[in-house]
Amino acid sequence: MCNRNATASWSGYSHQGQVGLLVALRTMQESGINLNTHFVQFETHEDVAIYEDIPGGTRVYKTVHQVKAFYSEGNQNKSKYNSVLNEDFEDGNEKFLHTAVGITDWDTSSTTNNNNVLRYAYTPKQSHCGTTEIEIFIKTELNNILNENVAVVNEVYHRLTFELDHRIRSEHQKKHKHLFDIKFCLSEIDNLIKSKEIFAKKEIFDCRRLFYDTYAEMLKVVDVEKSRVEFLEENIIKEINALGDDDYLLFLQRLNLNETPERLKQTQISYNGPGLKQVFFKMILQIMNVNPTLEENAVKYQVKHEPSRFTLTSIIDEEEDQLTVVKNILTNLNSQNLLWENHSLINRNIEIDLIERNPSINNIPDLERQMDEKKKFMSFTNSKLINKENALKRLNDGGVN
Repeated sequence: MCNRNATASWSGYSHQGQVGLLVALRTMQESGINLNTHFVQFETHEDVAIYEDIPGGTRVYKTVHQVKAFYSEGNQNKSKYNSVLNEDFEDGNEKFLHTAVGITDWDTSSTTNNNNVLRYAYTPKQSHCGTTEIEIFIKTELNNILNENVAVVNEVYHRLTFELDHRIRSEHQKKHKHLFDIKFCLSEIDNLIKSKEIFAKKEIFDCRRLFYDTYAEMLKVVDVEKSRVEFLEENIIKEINALGDDDYLLFLQRLNLNETPERLKQTQISYNGPGLKQVFFKMILQIMNVNPTLEENAVKYQVKHEPSRFTLTSIIDEEEDQLTVVKNILTNLNSQNLLWENHSLINRNIEIDLIERNPSINNIPDLERQMDEKKKFMSFTNSKLINKENALKRLNDGGVN
């Protein structure tokens, strides 16, 4: 078994998962395929594999796939994939490479291909597929199989990706990759496709999918070293995705503590696309010298000489909104029983101490009563909002990986 961690393998609706679904759906439509004996497998025999269990115990790998979903400089060159083409590659009747960008010198490069790897053909004229394009190809195959309207195809797509995501998250709870057993019999996929059961977890599914989609878009526009992306995916992104549904919603809520408690109960409010882009993901990808941790369903940074813990949010309110923002944050911290003393909440614009801007204190003219009120908020002593530019400078200047 290959010991490498696949790019973006942290989620069932990640690019690797989506590629596996596409390959499975196309295999199902091939002539002579027995759905009861053919399987699609993830993260064991390369990133994706289609195999047949022959009666008697023999396993035959029909196709084996490596998936590279990076957009960084040089990925359009064949030489970038030298290890795939010439080093370890699990056995299979056919070996395929999937890339997010087109390889422009496949036929002219001096890089050899001793593994006889083929580029996967998404169409007769296209041998690559971006992370935000793959959904279109999957839905095309679902339509070919079902011949149904768009609403039905979308429902089936959601069910398939949710089931794969659930299975991947469950298997990733195992300590060692060699214990993973992430696979679907093609007949199981066929049953999921044709099921008439209502997909009941659409809201949490949408939150997880949109979170990943936003992350995938950010990888296109923020230039980050491949090794750093792999570290973040293995140690933070995958950990976030592994959260159970209740904790995952808490994670989203804690990114948006500036909202009223009533609004935070609405799932669509918890997913804050602009805030994820402008603060959360941008900071994760730009902070290079300190490694994040996932604690209390929040992403935090700690620098030795800084007394404050830095906590990522998705807050993008303007400076003039600080009074309302602070009021909601303090209310939400209390309601969620969070003792966030000495925490700096990274947001887009606002710099302010939470207690000093607390409206319940500012509205009290008597100094002694103000001090009594402050004691009620001792859990948030020295906690503040810090804008992303200041936080980025302090973290990158003050920390070393």
